[in-house]
Amino acid sequence: MTTLRNAVAIILLAVSGNVATERCEKTKIGGEYYKRQLIATIDGYPTGIVIDSKTDNIFFMLHKRNYTKGIYLLKHGALGIKELPISDEIIGQCVAIDAASNTIYVGTNQGLMTYDYSTTGISAERPIGDDDIRSIFIDKTDNQMYIITGGNHEIFKFVNNSAAVKRYEKIPKAYSFILDRKGNAFYEYVDGRLYFFSTDFYEPVQYKGFTRELKFILRLNHRDEAVVAVKGSLFRLSTKSILPVKIGQLAFKITGMAFDKNNVIIGTKGKIYRFKPIDSNDPCPPDDYFMTSI
Repeated sequence: MTTLRNAVAIILLAVSGNVATERCEKTKIGGEYYKRQLIATIDGYPTGIVIDSKTDNIFFMLHKRNYTKGIYLLKHGALGIKELPISDEIIGQCVAIDAASNTIYVGTNQGLMTYDYSTTGISAERPIGDDDIRSIFIDKTDNQMYIITGGNHEIFKFVNNSAAVKRYEKIPKAYSFILDRKGNAFYEYVDGRLYFFSTDFYEPVQYKGFTRELKFILRLNHRDEAVVAVKGSLFRLSTKSILPVKIGQLAFKITGMAFDKNNVIIGTKGKIYRFKPIDSNDPCPPDDYFMTSI
């Protein structure tokens, strides 16, 4: 009789454990499972998502129909989203965060500016003239900042943390650009195709398997791997193969993506999601964001 009771108890525990797990919607990215949490609903779609790792605050560009509304800030735990205060004649085009110096950089059509949580505006503490800055990448290995400027999408880097810049000759032009810790470059060239420039090679190599897709979303994940979002799919890129490896498929078109710690922030039309790793001991991690809307 005791044996029967124990068997029934084990079955009930297994069933209840499965029910708890099933209640949690799981998404597989790579070899891990994530819980999807809706953290914001917006009227439009977000791009250029960046996370401040010290505060968990999220910056993004908000687009609505055929125009850009501006750069917005979603503070961790906040009940609302606010637009960064940029004057009417200046257009904010990207955000990057230098974690080492705790500086938030804003790329605009009139140069590089900075944003401070404690102030009410954007300041041009590190101006570089009237350059039209389309994208910013900060290399965490040496704190080197790279920028993509103007309609020609040329790449420059700052010299010795000064306001002086010089052309990045290795890659003359790109829509987007990242470097891993080994110095390997991954980028979308102006022909709308993805390439990598390995430290082991003397010329760039094109990835195969992608159709010509302008404006790939290219980011480094928490393992220092290059990840690209194409429509609703996620692919991992490496310098060992010209074939990308598919690591995830979402049920919507991805418009923005960012990695922080073990979490992934994904933007799509009308929504921003947070994907949090699922621990086998805690199959349904609690939502620690207040869902907000704009």
